[in-house]
Amino acid sequence: MGIAETLAAIASGEEAAFTALYREMQPKMERYATGLLAGDGEAAADVIDEAFMDIWRSAGNYDGSGSAEGWIRRIVRNKAVDWIRKQKEKVGIGEGEQAEYEKNADLDDTPEQAFEKKSEGDELKREMNRLSDEHREVLWLAYFEHKSVAEIAEIAGCPENTVKTRLFHARKQLKATLERRREETGSGP
Repeated sequence: MGIAETLAAIASGEEAAFTALYREMQPKMERYATGLLAGDGEAAADVIDEAFMDIWRSAGNYDGSGSAEGWIRRIVRNKAVDWIRKQKEKVGIGEGEQAEYEKNADLDDTPEQAFEKKSEGDELKREMNRLSDEHREVLWLAYFEHKSVAEIAEIAGCPENTVKTRLFHARKQLKATLERRREETGSGP
């Protein structure tokens, strides 16, 4: 049974269908949420729990247009965005203050932290976490989940050209940051 058929079964109240969907989709959606939430696995688990509760309650709202997985990802994405907003509200930081904080944040590692870096993959993930939510999302979907531009546009709810622009700027920013770090530490090309 495909995801669309499983959603229809869930809409008719079949708990076994929900269990099957959860088992199939939960690991993939948790990785996706973790990427959206800058690597915060604990927050991602909470987001996934909330998302799947919404899926249980609203499975009948899936109308068959677009991919069923894309519909589920939009729910996860919306829950992740809500979580991010709540965190900003908890610390009392407004949008402008958050942008200013991120712009002026000290991004340099101490020598001890630089020494502790295990691999380029770890460094890449750390730097991805410093990207904006939109840039991190498109990079995650493109490179870690191997989604096409069209699929990313559907998931992110934006035009394909916006996805292309976000990918371009995210890669450019990531490349510049990684090159700067390598120059500072005197490592690698």
